[in-house]
This record gives sequence, C-alpha cells and structure tokens, in this order.
Amino acid sequence: MKSFAHFFQNLTLAKKTFLAITPLISMLISIKAALIGLFILITIDLLTGIKKNLHKDKVPFNPFKKLFWKSIKSYALRQTWRKTYEYGIGILVVLVFEALVLGSTPIALLGKTFSITELSVLLPAAIEVWSIFENMEAVTGMNLLKRLKPLLPKPLQNLLNANK
Repeated sequence: MKSFAHFFQNLTLAKKTFLAITPLISMLISIKAALIGLFILITIDLLTGIKKNLHKDKVPFNPFKKLFWKSIKSYALRQTWRKTYEYGIGILVVLVFEALVLGSTPIALLGKTFSITELSVLLPAAIEVWSIFENMEAVTGMNLLKRLKPLLPKPLQNLLNANK
C-alpha cells in the first residue's frame, strides 16, 4: 500500500495528464479502423466533388493543366476541412462521454458488438456516402445508390422511399 501512495505522490503534471487521458487514447485506438474508413470516405467525397465542379464548368480532368487547378475553389476545400473538423469534434464528444460517463457500453448490431463511439462514426460516414453518390449523379446523370436500392433489405428500402 505504501508503494501505491508513493507512486501517485511522485507523479509529474505530464504523467498525471497522460494517466488521465489514457482511457480516451485506448478508445481512440479501438476505433482506428472506423476513423480510417471515415477519412477515406471524406477523401473520396472531396475528389468526386472536384470532379462534379469540373464537369459543371466543362473543364477536363487534367491535373497537368493550369486550368484544372484554377477551377478548384479554396472555399470548397475549406468546407471539406470544416466538415472534417466538425465530424472529429462530434466523435470526440461522444468518446469522452462514453469513456468518462457511461463506461464501456457494448451494443449488439448485425451480429457484432460496437461501442457508442464506433456507432457515432456511422453518421458522418453515411453522410459522406450519400454525398459521394450525389456527386456521381451530377456527373453521370444516374445515381448508383438508387439503382442498388432493390438489393437493400426491406426496412432500408422503406426508409429511402419515405423521403419521396
């Protein structure tokens, strides 16, 4: 017991801080795959958004031409950065709430267990997937998601039909 008290008495501020945020770091590591997936979706959305704007402006996709780079608007890139930042803040809020208030709360879904933080990544991921398909529809004139709708489970089909 004496060594236990001695351990906490000799902690520096940096070590106390690291000890306090260790639960958050461990939870971030556990959702690493989900965060990487979200980052990939944001990147694909950025690229399809650039392609949509190029198509709208009738500029060919050629990164070796000056016209290509002039057609990319900084405000659109800032919107992507802001969106990524806001997603990150939202996920961190859920992460802190789950780690420090609720504790580990596994939720069974589709035969697997997920934490609330892992599920919180699904909302921005779904938004990004929807945006990617909207960008593709603007360029090609068809929405692949709408064509694949008959392959989805009936409850998801009903959800998509409810928006009409």
